[in-house]
Amino acid sequence: MSPTNPTPSTSGMRPMPIIRSRTGCFTCRKRKKKCDESGCKRNKLDCIWPEPAPTSNAKVSTATNSTRVARPSFGASSTGSQTSIASSIRHSQDPDHELEQHDPHSVTDPVLPDSIPEHDRVPHNGDSSPAYGDTHMMDADVEGDTHFDVDDDPVESVVDDNAQHHHQPSPSPSSSTSSSDSPTAIQATYDPDTANALTLALQPSSESGLPLNGNIVMPMSMLPEQGHHSYELLSYYLARTANSMGNGSTDVNPFISKLIPLAFSKPLVLQLILAQSAAHRQASAERHPSDEVAQRYYTDSLRMFRNVVDEYVSGNAENTLVLTVGSLIMCLTEVAKGDIHGTIFDHLTASKSLVSTLLTGAQNHVYDDLPDFLIEYYMHIAATSMISIDPQYNSQSLLSPDIEVRARNLVGRKYVGQLCGCWLEILILICQIFHLGQVMSSPTEDGVMSPSPDNIVNFAFLQSQVMGFYPDPSVTPYTRLAGLVWKQATLLYLWTVLGKPHQQPQDSFQRALIESAVAEAVTLLDQFPATVRINTSLCWPLAVIGCSTSDPTVQQVLRTRLQTMLDTIGLGNMRQTLVLLEHIWELPPEQVSPWILCRAMRERQIWISFA
Repeated sequence: MSPTNPTPSTSGMRPMPIIRSRTGCFTCRKRKKKCDESGCKRNKLDCIWPEPAPTSNAKVSTATNSTRVARPSFGASSTGSQTSIASSIRHSQDPDHELEQHDPHSVTDPVLPDSIPEHDRVPHNGDSSPAYGDTHMMDADVEGDTHFDVDDDPVESVVDDNAQHHHQPSPSPSSSTSSSDSPTAIQATYDPDTANALTLALQPSSESGLPLNGNIVMPMSMLPEQGHHSYELLSYYLARTANSMGNGSTDVNPFISKLIPLAFSKPLVLQLILAQSAAHRQASAERHPSDEVAQRYYTDSLRMFRNVVDEYVSGNAENTLVLTVGSLIMCLTEVAKGDIHGTIFDHLTASKSLVSTLLTGAQNHVYDDLPDFLIEYYMHIAATSMISIDPQYNSQSLLSPDIEVRARNLVGRKYVGQLCGCWLEILILICQIFHLGQVMSSPTEDGVMSPSPDNIVNFAFLQSQVMGFYPDPSVTPYTRLAGLVWKQATLLYLWTVLGKPHQQPQDSFQRALIESAVAEAVTLLDQFPATVRINTSLCWPLAVIGCSTSDPTVQQVLRTRLQTMLDTIGLGNMRQTLVLLEHIWELPPEQVSPWILCRAMRERQIWISFA
């Protein structure tokens, strides 16, 4: 039997008539249908009634929920999602299947009544947190065929019900996962970095009940005004792209812990992250048949970036941080794409000015340790891109004094990062070696290019610095091995500034040193697999090693490793690095050197960075 209807309000306003659907069983309340128990029996539904509650409690609960319904849910304060709506609609459209395969956690479970206290609605056994419906979904016109009576439309009831009951429990993880084919459904299990970053970005209230155990169902209101592709791309970024950008040298991945919270407060950063994720997905083995989505997000991010640049030029200094982060993200987006048109160098030039401005700004201290990550970010891209510049015709330096000073401070603190690993000191030395190459390639007044005494002293100093580098013992084994590979590659880069090794006699000292460094590098590479994350930072060393040897066995080792990296990590510049090396290996050995990479790029019309 149904409980007694609550006493009508005695206020001056005319009370709403008490309809059966407000006082019926749980199932019929959700369906918004009148209930005399016969309908539930006819449709084989669970007919479960609430326990009788005091009238005063019902009034208080009704008033509280009326206030909650009247408040629209926006941004991070709401955890409602289209996942629950899409999943509910799909289950409602196939009642026969639902009755045959009833899941105790499915969306057909009874809806908890408004009068039940908050602590009685806490999800158990890892169920999703209570979800609040999105206001922008309330006008959806949804239809579905059912086997219920003519006046029973469960699909319309579900959408209607989400409009008035914002505190319904969302589907359990199992039902959400089964609805992943829906364009608005997205769910993934992320690492602790992701959970912490999303927690910082969302700042959930106590009533939202966002689980902090790493199983996060991203609600629709996290990304207002974004289409379903955005949720797919954000999920892909958290699960794949962020791990492909970072090399795993630290426990915390700043591509998640730093950039994700910033993305939820800065629309430009979010758009750039989505574009990067789309570019990475398109370049990887999981690429879509069409690159329309990746191209659209890339174009939109460029347009949005241009608008913020216009505001910055107009005097809006508040955009300095956003533009700095944005320009660096765009650099690695080109890396993920495998861009061959040299677009990354335009972004890198802009980043140099923006990073310097940010470091010397009055509000530098308010960014906490974010500038450290930005210094690492810039140093990694700049050092690995210089080899693509012809030192004979370009005297420009990508390293400003402000950035170099901050980078050296990080080296003094034994900084370890997800881009530079433990070899930030090596990146600084690479920039200095490139500068030495610029000076030595400049002809003197008599047209002769020979090292001056200053060049010789500088060479000796740089060699001692590189040879004195050794990874900190506290780093992980893979990071230590990768740091030693970088050391050998940097020695090759330095020694070949004196000339092409295979132009020297067979017993020359330079040639012996280079062959020894190549052999040492290959031995180090054999000690860790090509599938681990640390390989994401190895394009530059592999390119230098490949340009320093004519041994087919070594070339095959590098070829296999790059192909494996491409298959597992999936960054586009790995493919282009292999393409460029194949071209280099076709040349006579006497013409091969790391310093002719820029000329090979010009011949092949491939302008890339080895970041």
